[in-house]
Amino acid sequence: MTEEDVPNTTFLKSVVIILGILIIGVASLIGVTIYKRATKSAETAEVSEIPAPATLTRAAKFDQLNVSVPEDVDVMSVDFDSGLMMVTYGKEGEASLVAVISLATGKQLGLINLRP
Repeated sequence: MTEEDVPNTTFLKSVVIILGILIIGVASLIGVTIYKRATKSAETAEVSEIPAPATLTRAAKFDQLNVSVPEDVDVMSVDFDSGLMMVTYGKEGEASLVAVISLATGKQLGLINLRP
């Protein structure tokens, strides 16, 4: 009787073990991602139920606002931010004065002189 040599399967066993570990790792990663997305949607629903502050929903109570424009300048731009209106005055593309006006009351809060 002839005996045949048994092939060396050590390399094949190590490849199978490494692939098994990779499969378990990827499956765990997919499970964690699904869990995070499922819990994130519940948190987003709670955040969307927070009411807006009263200052954002209140309308202005004044009818007409007269802003006096200084002589020798033109209105360059008007910007709105945080309940304030900023009117920039200047001449020939160069800003020289900014008037800050409250949108809630319609009063001029102050002037910012941009020229030294």
